[in-house]
Amino acid sequence: MPLTLSSLSIYPIKSTQPIQLSESEVLFSGLKNDRRFMLVDQAGAFVTGRSHPKLTLVGVTQTKYGWSVSSDFNKPALELVEQDFSNEYFNVDIWENTVSAQRTHSSADQWFSELLGEDVTLVHFGSESTRVTSRRPEHPVKFADGYPFLLTTQSSLDELNKSAAHSIEMQRFRTNIMVSDSAPFAEDTWKLIKIGEVVFENVKPCARCIFTTLDPKTAQRSPKGEPLKSLAKFRRLTKDEIIFGVNLIALNEGVIRVGDEVHILEYQTPPHYEDRR
Repeated sequence: MPLTLSSLSIYPIKSTQPIQLSESEVLFSGLKNDRRFMLVDQAGAFVTGRSHPKLTLVGVTQTKYGWSVSSDFNKPALELVEQDFSNEYFNVDIWENTVSAQRTHSSADQWFSELLGEDVTLVHFGSESTRVTSRRPEHPVKFADGYPFLLTTQSSLDELNKSAAHSIEMQRFRTNIMVSDSAPFAEDTWKLIKIGEVVFENVKPCARCIFTTLDPKTAQRSPKGEPLKSLAKFRRLTKDEIIFGVNLIALNEGVIRVGDEVHILEYQTPPHYEDRR
């Protein structure tokens, strides 16, 4: 049975809910419109659902003129119109990178500040913003954690759920590209893959954090520490790295679609994981 691209997701505002797509333009910096916005605190440090779980319940939809942002905790919806954004750029920090980011609008800052209960600023990865990946400094990335694409597989999630204390949804892993019909964790062995018009390279395994313990429907943390507790038993790469999914870069730009066949062009030796289940 051929491998299939079964799901495509983008997160226009970092840490908010995903938008499911039937197809997407692939740019070197990521899927079009993925992680274009981010919240920062008054010191310019990035703010995510790790420290502010309520952010993960915020919904984003695309409109004719920009984006509509909604939350059950904060009404009315926020309308983001890019032509109204400020021309001002200032430095913000995301992990170990400093990025010149574009201010959006005071109304957006106020909306999110009221939602989160502290002063925050919504910034945009504008035309003057630049950022690159650490292992491949010739490849750009916007406000994703480290790399422009995250790939996971349905079979790996199914394998995890065999031993997890409760059912784990793929949305916890905030993936961009999900593949079906593979063997569990076969993605570890893929070096080069082609989907639709685009060739991707597997750059590194994706280490997971406490963010994955948030229930995507309630923003409550798993009382049993899942999925990290179960993954640690068979997907621990180092003392500090528990792995699920792989980080990719694109070697060309193009279009990919749900239903596209996934072709493995080159394999690699996967990392070794001790299974202690």
